[in-house]
Amino acid sequence: MDEQELNSLLICEIENQHIDYRFGDWNNQIAWVSPLLGLGGYEIYARPFDHAHELSHIINHDNYRSGDCDTTNPNESRAHKEAILLLWDMFEKQGGDYSNFNLFIDITGCPYDFAFNIISNEFREMHEAINEIFEDEIKVSINKQEMREYIVDYISYFDVIETVSIYEFLDRYHLSHNFYEMAKKEFQQLLGTT
Repeated sequence: MDEQELNSLLICEIENQHIDYRFGDWNNQIAWVSPLLGLGGYEIYARPFDHAHELSHIINHDNYRSGDCDTTNPNESRAHKEAILLLWDMFEKQGGDYSNFNLFIDITGCPYDFAFNIISNEFREMHEAINEIFEDEIKVSINKQEMREYIVDYISYFDVIETVSIYEFLDRYHLSHNFYEMAKKEFQQLLGTT
């Protein structure tokens, strides 16, 4: 899906929300909507991010505006976030992923840093939630001998060991951080430290 197709989809969705959304010169506003009046407009320079941002205002029935440059309004931050998440969802459904993040930015016109922070935070929250669900359902048990074998394998990659990051070790072998104390004791025994 290219930028033009994405713009067309978003404009159609805005119009489906009973908004008379028109193309034209709107006094230096790239895009705007007034859900209360059922009106909106956009300039030729409007990108998918701009349309998705306005769609968020419509869905949330935002009508309050402090002025032309209303950056402190919490509705604006929420609309930015929701626009990015909506566009990311559409991008993923078309086969896009994190390896194509720059393409996502090019097609949608999302602010890079803001989009990166929101998408990586959403992914991290989703990953943590999935781990919480499965951590209770899947009880991983490991005995001292298995832990020792993992540690010996881990140590074999180093010529000289000055410090050991136990969390890095656990992550490398896909072990729960719940095994921190067990791993710490085994490292101490194998390396002769206390």
